[in-house]
Amino acid sequence: MRVPSASLLRAMMHPPQPICHQIRCKSDWMPREKYAKISSLDKLHRKQKAEFREKRLAAELRAQNMTELPPSQKKAPPPSSTLNLDSLSSSESPSSHLPFLISRTPSNNLPIYETAKAGGSKHITCIRKITGDLSELASAVRMALGLQQYIVDPKGRKKETVSVNPVSRQVIIRGWRGSEVKKWAELSGF
Repeated sequence: MRVPSASLLRAMMHPPQPICHQIRCKSDWMPREKYAKISSLDKLHRKQKAEFREKRLAAELRAQNMTELPPSQKKAPPPSSTLNLDSLSSSESPSSHLPFLISRTPSNNLPIYETAKAGGSKHITCIRKITGDLSELASAVRMALGLQQYIVDPKGRKKETVSVNPVSRQVIIRGWRGSEVKKWAELSGF
């Protein structure tokens, strides 16, 4: 009695399927990206992830150390000769003298968002829902955070640290500055 070869047994157990069936048939396997939520942190290299976490932590520490407004943004007290009872009884918020207003979202949060662009290498913080003078807000944020007006990138180009988008009425800040800007906005009375 003759024993069939292993390749013949394999061919008998798993007959080849026609090519048209292989193309039309979908696989049961789906990649992880289809089901799982991928964050911007998942797409980065481990060295980039460590740098990302350090920048976030540094921004949160700077925000915790921010206890009051810069001296240039504090409201000067009125002279003692012009004080009257109405001004003492009214509780004006610090933001009432500013030429801009940041409105809150329907869930009563500040509209300050952090975003990663360019594959995770460009980090920006965006302030939305602004009414009033955008350039004044940009300069106030720049002074509150202690930023320079321009930075020079590795190619030698000047880039604004805080820029204004007049079409969408947004102020855009370079870097992870969300916690600092939120703290400044709360101290300003927004």
